[in-house]
Amino acid sequence: MLSSLLLAAAFQIGPFYQQKEDYHALRPFWSHEGETTDVLWPLFTSHRDWWRFAYILNWHDYNDSKGEGYQFMFLPLWFNGRDAEKGAYAGLFPIYGRHPHILMAYDLEFALWPLWTRYKTPRPSTGEWLETKAVLFPLLNWRSDGSWAFWPLYGVKHHRESTHRYALWPIATWAFYEKDRDTSGAGHSWMFWPLFGRVSRERETQTMFLPPFFSWTSVQSPALAARGLESEGFRLRCPWPFFEYETAPLRDRISVFPLYENSVLKSHATGGAESSVTRFGWRLVEIYRDGKGEIEETRVFPFWAKGKDYLRVWPFWETDESDGVADSRFLCLVPIRWIPAVDRNWAKFWTLYESRSFPGRTEHSLFWGIIRWKTEK
Repeated sequence: MLSSLLLAAAFQIGPFYQQKEDYHALRPFWSHEGETTDVLWPLFTSHRDWWRFAYILNWHDYNDSKGEGYQFMFLPLWFNGRDAEKGAYAGLFPIYGRHPHILMAYDLEFALWPLWTRYKTPRPSTGEWLETKAVLFPLLNWRSDGSWAFWPLYGVKHHRESTHRYALWPIATWAFYEKDRDTSGAGHSWMFWPLFGRVSRERETQTMFLPPFFSWTSVQSPALAARGLESEGFRLRCPWPFFEYETAPLRDRISVFPLYENSVLKSHATGGAESSVTRFGWRLVEIYRDGKGEIEETRVFPFWAKGKDYLRVWPFWETDESDGVADSRFLCLVPIRWIPAVDRNWAKFWTLYESRSFPGRTEHSLFWGIIRWKTEK
């Protein structure tokens, strides 16, 4: 039953203007929340130490030791900035440029790209830095660890404890593996694509026909065997990606693409089920369960999604609970839930009703706060 009826608060005018603690919005032109400001989002967004315009112009202020680090980018043509260690840098793509860190490359340098490229990548296992140089990328390249390639004719690549080679890529590839800790042990592999391939390693054997469509893989885990747990398994693909069956020490899985999939993840410590997911119609219907088989989340994209702390019935209703407080609203037209920038700048235009439920009461708002009331529990 209604306990009170209030007119709109002075801090909200329809969907256009709203003001509350640490939040202001003049929709759809401007909004500010915390350290983020939007102007005609997604046209312009600024944060404490960065801003971007149309995802093309970007500025980032880096808090280095001297307070001088920054970066400006006009994608994909121009960038410039200053790095605490490398100093000033700039680039006009594809003429010439030098950048201390972009994507997965460090100390990148290019000239008349793809004519000349040089960059470094870290090797986490040893702490070393590998330098790669390329001429007419990716045709000719060589690396400081002895790897080199004249693609697609012939190439050699050293990776951790293994050496990979190819000839007339991808027709002939082969590799030799030293004993390691994290992957499948010593051994070798080879493939003559698209006819046949073979992997023979200490903890894995695999036979492939018409790769990647048909394959049989056997695996074993000495670490699990030493603890008396299930340590052997296999995987069948026949043909990939339409049918896969796997029963392994850390996962059981069956997939009939795109109709059905069931995957069970197992614990490293006990070998028992930790979680599972069942899918129908690829990812249209998904059911997530915990190790006891109890449902944690159900999704029917984009119409239905239900978890322990939220419920979404698209495009009508959405409820999200956190720390004992549940926020609900009607309507919710965006298929993906709770996108902060959309909530700040656009969602109010179609959110006709909102409520916030506390342990003892629920606060309601209809037509952007024009009508408000409370109900007691």
